Amino acid sequence: MDDDRLQWIYSATSPTELRERYEVWAAEYDSDLDGMQWLAPLAGAQRCHHFAGPDAAVLDAGCGTGLVGTHLRAASVGSLVGFDLSPAMLQQAATRRWSCGGVYDHLVLGSLLEPLPFAAASFDAVVSVGVFTIGHVGPVALRGLTAVVRPGGHVSVTFRDDSVGPLGYEAEAERLQLEGVWRLVERTEAAPLITEGGVGAPMRVWTWQVLG
Repeated sequence: MDDDRLQWIYSATSPTELRERYEVWAAEYDSDLDGMQWLAPLAGAQRCHHFAGPDAAVLDAGCGTGLVGTHLRAASVGSLVGFDLSPAMLQQAATRRWSCGGVYDHLVLGSLLEPLPFAAASFDAVVSVGVFTIGHVGPVALRGLTAVVRPGGHVSVTFRDDSVGPLGYEAEAERLQLEGVWRLVERTEAAPLITEGGVGAPMRVWTWQVLG
């Protein structure tokens, strides 16, 4: 059932359909992904924090129910904003608690395919986990992430090895590097950060530094 739900999500053909499907999935999202050994939130949070450091202002782009945010809060980020397409997923994220408060300082509804509703250079880092993948957000949205990060800050994104090339993410990332928008500083070794049909799917965390 878990794998069937994931394939259902991957098969979304538009942002509207994707949002509608996440609205349905939100309540069972965490339990379903627990069954698929979803390790990407931890991996993405670790690499984001490694480059951003403590007390950083971080945007969790496509925050979902807040799995990445929980790991970032545990690592003592300074401020944390969650951004997602689905109101139901944001409602789940709002229920997450850390210490005496919530995981996120702010939760914002919106699409990564539109200009982000944040001031230029307002974050030290952006992290995006499980968002740039099959049936989700296309490569054009990568540029938008860089616009809200200060020069010298970082963008960390997870990609499946089987989609980073075919879906155009790698080509767009290289284009942005050639334009001097950012530079690649790390690409982790491939690791099975999710299990589908009993088989681990290789994924990596890619991190770029935004240039001034």
